[in-house]
Amino acid sequence: MEVSFTLSLKEVLAKIPFDSPVEGPIDLDFANIAAPYYIRNDFRVSILYEDSISYEAGCVIYSPKHIVTVVIILKKQYEDALRLWYNDNTKPIECCCRRRELYCHETCHLVAIIRAFPSDRSSKVREDFIAKIKEKFTKSVDSAEKQQMVSLEKTGISPSIFDKDHFRYGNDSLNYFRLYQELMLNHDKMHKAVKKLCEKIAGTGKPITFGDMAQETLVSGSFFNIFPEKKIALQELLLEEMFK
Repeated sequence: MEVSFTLSLKEVLAKIPFDSPVEGPIDLDFANIAAPYYIRNDFRVSILYEDSISYEAGCVIYSPKHIVTVVIILKKQYEDALRLWYNDNTKPIECCCRRRELYCHETCHLVAIIRAFPSDRSSKVREDFIAKIKEKFTKSVDSAEKQQMVSLEKTGISPSIFDKDHFRYGNDSLNYFRLYQELMLNHDKMHKAVKKLCEKIAGTGKPITFGDMAQETLVSGSFFNIFPEKKIALQELLLEEMFK
């Protein structure tokens, strides 16, 4: 079930603030990570927070002809909600879980862009990269400098629901259903949460609920309904921990 990440992909993902609220716009620095030259030097990634947008989150590519700048945009209300929740765990957690879903979804777009982008800097392969974007979104582009809308997540639509070709470009072989699930809740994160919860309820006779899991992981119960493999993995870990 787990996705085997390359070292360079792990280094990129380590820069994403999946669980930590941030004060404002951030630029991710890839200069010193263990990644191919073209990722360290040809990519810039920024994360912006804005409440005036009509959508919840988006991933935008600028200037693919030269430096590829990828901008992830999220509604600021989600950062505010996460900050409040960390300060007071009695605050509603729904927005915090939604934030994690949006972050993981837009990060899948970022991964797809990196995988589609050629390591070769020649003009021909750059043109091929731009052509993939044009083909995927079936609309003409005046120039490579024009803004490309990669994803605009609609309000009220779960970021956990997408079709198999939603992220990939061309013949990309990565399983994005699995990538998304692992970004949301990998085995180690789930195991730590289960262990902590079992220790908390030991001797109380209370069952562990999806609400309890959300408090530990910021992953809502609806995620387990959309991805039953994760629900099975959770049940197995619970049984394993409770009958030690």
